[in-house]
Amino acid sequence: MSNNQDYRQRRGVRNTQNIISIIFLSLVALMALSFSVVLLIRNATLQRQEDAVRSELEAINSEGYYTSYEAQKLVEEASKEAEEKTRNSIRQMIQEKLENGEGTTSAIRSLFPDQIVVANQGRYYFFPITDAIEHHGFGPEDFDYDDDGYLTYVGDDSTVESKIGVDVSRFQGLIDWEQVAGAGIDFAMVRAGFRGTTEGKLLQDDYFIDNVEGATANGIDVGVYFYSQAINEDEAREEVQMILDLIEPYKVTYPVVIDVEYAESDKARTANLTTDEYEAVVKVFCEAVKKAGYTPMIYGNVTSYTLLMDAVDVDDYDIWVAYYGLPLYYPYHFDIWQYSKSGRVDGIDGDVDLNICITDY
Repeated sequence: MSNNQDYRQRRGVRNTQNIISIIFLSLVALMALSFSVVLLIRNATLQRQEDAVRSELEAINSEGYYTSYEAQKLVEEASKEAEEKTRNSIRQMIQEKLENGEGTTSAIRSLFPDQIVVANQGRYYFFPITDAIEHHGFGPEDFDYDDDGYLTYVGDDSTVESKIGVDVSRFQGLIDWEQVAGAGIDFAMVRAGFRGTTEGKLLQDDYFIDNVEGATANGIDVGVYFYSQAINEDEAREEVQMILDLIEPYKVTYPVVIDVEYAESDKARTANLTTDEYEAVVKVFCEAVKKAGYTPMIYGNVTSYTLLMDAVDVDDYDIWVAYYGLPLYYPYHFDIWQYSKSGRVDGIDGDVDLNICITDY
């Protein structure tokens, strides 16, 4: 009896264990099935999303839109095309300027409108245009030639009244100033003297007296200039004293000018002067002129006001700038503009420099 009972108990335990195993396996199977269903559902969802995205991209493409990659490629291609067009445009512009007779410097200047470009001894120099100096403000249409071939102001500023002038030296020889006055010349800048470029000797211009007396006798206002080759302040004082002595007997109403130009010869005594040294010479000269009761002025070209002097440092004085052609390339304020070196005026044999003055002296 006891053995039968133990057997039944053992068998009951085994049955219970089997039932638990079946239930456990069923749960595992159910979980696996559930997980499979979830995976199927998720896979189906992903597939629908992929199909939706693909459909959207196809719709976008059909409407003319592009993917980021495609857009980037288009930008790169457009950039290359723009660079090529710009390069060709610049080349064409330079070619047209050269074919029209404009020099290389002029063509290069047109590419850098915010800088002053200077060509000197086979090199190009670039000077940013600064607002630290007053700009003259004239536009390309503000000056034009009159019926006699003289440059005049034709702009809208009623306060500007231009005058026509010449500058002369012994190179013009003996001048018939009565004819010059009859030709409509208002003023004359007469060279009083100069210093030799190599030996440094001070010399009076051979025709200084004839020119000053002839011009003033015929109602032409007179200013004077001195071609400087001073290399220090002492020599500047020598030059200014010479010119002050020369003009003392005469009525000089226009400025007394120091002429500062680049000497082409390597042997010129000023060849190695620094900007500071040039400016020191100019300031000594101009201050002495001012002290003597005359109006000081500096004459030079674009090279003078960039390579030889810094225009900012000499901005306190009246400016006489040489530039041949229209429009004026020099951007800063000026009082007299020497616009031609090959002018023709009755009473003067050969070429003569022509000037326009916009300051009332």
